[in-house]
Amino acid sequence: MEIFVRNIRRLARYFFLVFAGFLLTGCAGRAQQAVSASEEVKNAESYETESSEDVEMKSENMKEEVIAEFVCKRLQAVDFTIKEYPIDKEIYTEELDREYKRAFSQVLNNQIPIQYEYGEEAYFIEIWAESKRSYYEKIKENFLYYYLDFDGDGLPELVIKSPGDVNFGGPRILKYNADNSKVYNFGEHWRFPKLELLCSGKLYCEDGTGAGGIRYEYQEIDSLGKIVIDVGLYHWYGLEKDSYEISIDGFENVEVDKESWDSVTKDFFEAKDNAVKGITYDELFSDMEHP
Repeated sequence: MEIFVRNIRRLARYFFLVFAGFLLTGCAGRAQQAVSASEEVKNAESYETESSEDVEMKSENMKEEVIAEFVCKRLQAVDFTIKEYPIDKEIYTEELDREYKRAFSQVLNNQIPIQYEYGEEAYFIEIWAESKRSYYEKIKENFLYYYLDFDGDGLPELVIKSPGDVNFGGPRILKYNADNSKVYNFGEHWRFPKLELLCSGKLYCEDGTGAGGIRYEYQEIDSLGKIVIDVGLYHWYGLEKDSYEISIDGFENVEVDKESWDSVTKDFFEAKDNAVKGITYDELFSDMEHP
């Protein structure tokens, strides 16, 4: 019925055009408009006889285009800017700096445990089933450290990264509480091992999939340690032609064209190239006696 009504409307419109053409240009104009109207009617009839599979395919293509446009706009709204929360110098005095670093050093050297949710606690060495000698070599020679205000409270957190260690997972974020002299795990226990610190409140990774593609991920962490933005970006190049996919806000692996990809990911790639740099154990504790 809907198609029939649409056809009637088209016929009325084009007969009006025929009449208008007669008034303006005479018989020649009338003939030309009549031919145009006839062609449009044929097109309408052709649409009416399309199979349900063809109509469903067109509908699905339109749906995919709408979703692709949505995820592009959503990604474009993400602020990838490298930011740094300033340390509150009025609160974080030199004395408090020594207290913080002493506590973090004690955690790394297994003198005090890390506090987890629900009253759980664990010593840092328990992350690996390795010898103590191997452990101490790693924390001093292989680990990277970031000492900055991660959550925006004006006080520093210690972010620890073990390059290439799958058991360790991604960056560990430790937070010291001066009121009870305890060190807490901030956020999740375990993260994807390839994740790196991008800057305050943000993590990222770049990971070759081994299947003709490369995967990028971006996360924003709020002041409670929860992931509030989680983005997946995929560039597949092992096929006949490159393809690009975006995952965000529950939409998974939505394919977009290269022009859209270049436009909405350029800020991410610029931020990735300017990620904060880690320091060594010796640099972190340069003003302290090393255990």
